[in-house]
Amino acid sequence: MNIPPFLMRLKLVDKRTCINLWIPLFLAWLIAGLLGLALSPLILLLVLLLWPTGWGKFLWQFGPHLYSVLCELRHLEVDVQGRQNEQVLIYFR
Repeated sequence: MNIPPFLMRLKLVDKRTCINLWIPLFLAWLIAGLLGLALSPLILLLVLLLWPTGWGKFLWQFGPHLYSVLCELRHLEVDVQGRQNEQVLIYFR
């Protein structure tokens, strides 16, 4: 079973400074889940109203597709290095 990443590492390196942050994403997922649960009656009503136009199906499938994209972020690593020993690293765990 795929699960979204729980931590994000952000590392910024410059000539003078080195910033290394570990950001807990599980708090953001908790807030997003509670918000989605609170808005679910409104989303269901919109799906039912927009189904004849074709937008209801899109809205119904948006949540699972968004969840699968978030799950695929796990182990994504973005490492950008500049010419003068500048570095930005973003890593999802």
